[in-house]
Amino acid sequence: MSAHQLYVKSLYRKSLKLASDWYWQRAEFREKAVMIRGLFEQNRHLTNQKEIQQHLLRTEGLLAKYYHPQPYIAPSGLGGTKWERNIPVPEEMIRRGVTPLDNYS
Repeated sequence: MSAHQLYVKSLYRKSLKLASDWYWQRAEFREKAVMIRGLFEQNRHLTNQKEIQQHLLRTEGLLAKYYHPQPYIAPSGLGGTKWERNIPVPEEMIRRGVTPLDNYS
């Protein structure tokens, strides 16, 4: 697979991720995903390098313009709402006799 194909695929994935940040309900997201796929398919036939470059730059600009200020993070992912919640007490503290309930007295 060429570097150009990988680059276009990464732009497509970024577009879908951005759409999922804005449209979190499945039906709305699916509608936007189909629209995004159509836009990418429209330009699949292009062979002129200047036109291709213009479309890629325009796509990057649109991704930057519509970037979500608080993108969706999976709850168990790094920075998610469940990240490091209820982590076990370190063995060293248990050996020293410290328990999690010591702070609640």
